[in-house]
Amino acid sequence: MKLGVCHLWGESPDTFRDELRLSHELGYDIIGIGDSPAGWRELYISMTLAALECDSATIIPWVTSPFLRHPLIAASSLATLQSLSGGRIAMGLATGGSNVMAAGMKPARQTEIREYWNALRDLLDGKPARYEGRKIAPLQHPAPETPIYYSAFGPRALKLAGEKSDGVIMFANMDLDQTARKIEAVREGARVAGRNPDDLEILVTAFCSIRPTREQAIEDLKAFIVVNGMAIRTPEMLARVPEHLKPALAELQRRYDPTEHVVAGGKNARMLDALDPALKEFLAAADTIMGTEEEVQAVLDGLRNLGVTAFITNMPGHADRQGNMRALARLFNKP
Repeated sequence: MKLGVCHLWGESPDTFRDELRLSHELGYDIIGIGDSPAGWRELYISMTLAALECDSATIIPWVTSPFLRHPLIAASSLATLQSLSGGRIAMGLATGGSNVMAAGMKPARQTEIREYWNALRDLLDGKPARYEGRKIAPLQHPAPETPIYYSAFGPRALKLAGEKSDGVIMFANMDLDQTARKIEAVREGARVAGRNPDDLEILVTAFCSIRPTREQAIEDLKAFIVVNGMAIRTPEMLARVPEHLKPALAELQRRYDPTEHVVAGGKNARMLDALDPALKEFLAAADTIMGTEEEVQAVLDGLRNLGVTAFITNMPGHADRQGNMRALARLFNKP
């Protein structure tokens, strides 16, 4: 199983470069770059720095969405980076989170994802494409080797990932049975589409902290934990929220500021402390892998047994980014 990390470029290019170089020194195989333009620096410029600083890792948007960039611009950016990096670029696509929220838009519907995806794939393959009823000229310098991974949450998205993607990006927590069910849903989507499910890569991501106590881990991850509340938007997910926590959840979603997306110690993280403490505990169980080295190692071993291709940890909102990167690398027997 490969090891990856997601970074974002904030105020200091030197800090960003230092974290990229540490990822390289520790042997991280995948470098994800988040796409949250209101609060952080531009995605494809950040990916360029990552490709230059890390000369062996795969570089991937972690993750981007329709609406923000026309598929011609996205395809050209990816193809340019493929040439620059020597073929180490992948695409991570999602319906949208803080990025589309900051633009005053709602996440993409599955039909919109399909249309964008189809146009992007055609352009990367060197073909003309159609998008929003218009014909798009093909790229003179395409990159057909660029895989497209899909970040999937609900049943329809998991099915779509199995049907179309080169691999799925899925959030996980300490519940390995839940992850196994998601993986099977993706593989079933592939089988229904007449594809070999073994051909799909499974990229698992989580907000991760290795600490002696749960309380310390939650303190590390508060800027991420509050994002878990923003991810609860489908009827299926909302149905799992206890009734007494729904008012606090609605207040969290109303007050969330996308300009401070995953900022450690920022206003969103502080807001979580000001709301119902039970909400923080509830959200801390979602999309987090945390605990002692032994507890985190047990989950990682379980992911390997499920056939997971890579585990990617998210770093921008972590209170101890470099410390956690080093701790995870040790569990993977990295240098």
